[in-house]
Amino acid sequence: MPKFSTLALLFMAVVCIQCGKDDTPSVLPNVYFPIDVSALESHENSTFDFPLVLDRSTDRAVTVVYETRPLTASEGEDFVPSSGTITFAPGETSATISVDIIIDEYIEEDEQFRVVLVESQNGLFLDGIQQAIGTIRNDDTAIQVTTEGYVSADSYTGKTLVWSDEFEGDEIDLSNWTYDLGSHGWGNQELQLYTSSSENSYVHDGNLMIVAKEQGAQYTSARMKSIDLQEFQYGRIDIRAVLPKGQGIWPAIWMLGANFPSAGWPACGEIDIMELIGSSPNYVHGTVHYGNDYTQHQFTGQGTGVPFGETFSDEFHVFSIDWNEQGITWYLDDVEFFSIDQSVSGSQNYPFDNPFFFILNVAVGGQWPGYPDETTEFPQYMAVDYVRVFQ
Repeated sequence: MPKFSTLALLFMAVVCIQCGKDDTPSVLPNVYFPIDVSALESHENSTFDFPLVLDRSTDRAVTVVYETRPLTASEGEDFVPSSGTITFAPGETSATISVDIIIDEYIEEDEQFRVVLVESQNGLFLDGIQQAIGTIRNDDTAIQVTTEGYVSADSYTGKTLVWSDEFEGDEIDLSNWTYDLGSHGWGNQELQLYTSSSENSYVHDGNLMIVAKEQGAQYTSARMKSIDLQEFQYGRIDIRAVLPKGQGIWPAIWMLGANFPSAGWPACGEIDIMELIGSSPNYVHGTVHYGNDYTQHQFTGQGTGVPFGETFSDEFHVFSIDWNEQGITWYLDDVEFFSIDQSVSGSQNYPFDNPFFFILNVAVGGQWPGYPDETTEFPQYMAVDYVRVFQ
């Protein structure tokens, strides 16, 4: 057998090693998220970008498969579910995974979801799993509702609570309320589109929220009613609410005769427990509308207010009527400010001795309140703590 020098043997060993080597890197890079992401829920932060890095460069492409998973945030309500593959080109060590956030204006707690790496080629995951947490910090200060303000009595001498909605659940009780829908101007050239969307009406923290929003060139809001569900003839009615304000904003708490579908307006009668013109946020109106037909429409009313410097958007107030066979009396925080009796309609039909249903709404624009201008801020809301009927 031939003899080889030590140098020749070493050379052959190196060649042999090179011949048997494949192209797989001897040390694979670790793939990881360097940070979690936390940001306010706002249109400026409508996409959360999660940085993804390799701890070393490599001469091979590294691919990573990822997916989003809900925690307290809900897919399709708080964020858009996402999945896919990220590829690091040879030599690259950084990439980004983007997740779209769904912007709303509900009063919510901060919510979280996670982005999870589920598979990789040419990369390793530390500890067998790698994830980042996305925290949606809800910036809902424009809709934050105070708990302060006037509270009415729980009972009245000689009367029994026959119905109430305290809005204590998680959803609007559809055994009490339904919706008017559309953008018909409602006889007053109003601008809003009334919807049943949870962006315009929902229950939170013991309050019914009716929210008027500016959405591009359109305004949306809600008009809720109890027709065919909760109708009453006479009683002491208390409604505790915080009201919106601003040029062109028009909240109302009112009632129509249950025969409205057949008799029409104003023959059915209208009882405005409260109306407010947003440009006068410290003054409310109580009014009745009546008339044998539209051509003979008449109304009678009176207003009252809170002291100068205060507004009905600062805290809760209670808007009430005491309605019986003799007539109707209006109260603000249990202080009487207006009343009518059966003589109010004169020679025309007196319609206020029949069952009526409730309507709660926030209108935008119209002949009476005028129209929004550059001073009007959105969203605007009416928060209703309770509606109670005693008989």
